[in-house]
Amino acid sequence: PCAIAIFAIGTLLHVRLLMDSATPLDTDGSRRSSITQEQMQPAAAAEAQAEARATQTASLHVQSNVDLKEIAPSRNVAQDRALDAVDPSPGERNFRVVLRRGVQVPQLGLGTFCAKGIQCRTAVFAALSAGYRLIDTAAAYQNEPDVALAIGQAGVPRSEVFISTKLQAKEHTGGASNVAVALRSALNQLGTSYVDLYMIHNPRGGNLLEVWPAMLNLRDQGLVRVVGVSNFGVQQLEGLKAVGLELPEVNQIELHCWWQQREVVEYHRQHGIATMAYSPLARGQRFGSTGMVDVAHNMGRSEAQVAICWSLQMGHIVIPKSTNIDRIRSNFAMDFKLSSVELAAISKFDVGYRSCANASKCMDIPWAQVAQPYEHLKSGKNGGQEVAKPTHKDQQRQQWQQQQLQQKTHWAGCSTDAPAAASAN
Repeated sequence: PCAIAIFAIGTLLHVRLLMDSATPLDTDGSRRSSITQEQMQPAAAAEAQAEARATQTASLHVQSNVDLKEIAPSRNVAQDRALDAVDPSPGERNFRVVLRRGVQVPQLGLGTFCAKGIQCRTAVFAALSAGYRLIDTAAAYQNEPDVALAIGQAGVPRSEVFISTKLQAKEHTGGASNVAVALRSALNQLGTSYVDLYMIHNPRGGNLLEVWPAMLNLRDQGLVRVVGVSNFGVQQLEGLKAVGLELPEVNQIELHCWWQQREVVEYHRQHGIATMAYSPLARGQRFGSTGMVDVAHNMGRSEAQVAICWSLQMGHIVIPKSTNIDRIRSNFAMDFKLSSVELAAISKFDVGYRSCANASKCMDIPWAQVAQPYEHLKSGKNGGQEVAKPTHKDQQRQQWQQQQLQQKTHWAGCSTDAPAAASAN
């Protein structure tokens, strides 16, 4: 027995030595702690939970009377809403923008457009580990469960993560009831009792005079902290204002150094609307071909870092998208500022360049075409009152809109990453 015991002890010591030798040492001799792919991949049990949640969500579309309490986690909602009282770490470097009603939003976040599965989970995990505290997703991206899973893996309290998601254009047709069902689906997919920011993804779905009040109602019920819009132009915002509706607190639009959207930004400033910039890097499409090369070189920074820093100094909420871990970390560009000379130089880069034309052109759709349901536009009637009948050009646009609504996705040009020098968006 003694010999067996001695042999067992020796075997255990040998295994421990092998495990220690497999862990690399830092320069100070301590064992290195780093993010590994194994850490980012979900456990089998977590994957099974995600699949179960996705199955439950599929049934939500036909069960409009689902009780939110059945799909919400058992937690104190008041504690969930304590975000503004939290001073997160390591995200303390992430400055905040105070919205019109007092809610605070981390100024720098991660976009997740076209990222799915392990790619999305790895990106969100890496972002939260780097200090990001804003994650932007959407029902159309089909990655809300991945975002939820990554947040759980990262171990960051829900109260410290600001989650924004969006209502798909196809949900506009059913009016207020469809909006409520869509939110229930989002809550279930994200595994949360509320979302911090819920936005109309674009005005293309029409019926805004019914959809937007429904969004405000969801906020008043406490299911959403902030309601906003995406891809709205000035004329569409003016349309909401003209009928006496409360304006959104956030408008998420394409905005970067090469399309600075001065008119829209000024309108936002005058009406207390925060500007959230997606594709702040123009998907890397302008890198290496403009004066940004010289600005970045003189500062010893990458063009991506300078472009993000510019948006931050302009006061915008910025959500660069990348699935590359190194670029996600590099994009967390909050440790330097641009001088007045550098800002003046960048102001001249604005050439109206659209890197996401399919989405951003929604800003140009006339208010009359998005205010009412399509059947009202076609009949020329609205509750017995005449409205302007669409011209031939309007009818062509409406036909195009209907085709867009029938597609599974309303986005084009999906790419997972930009050239090696930059992030995708």
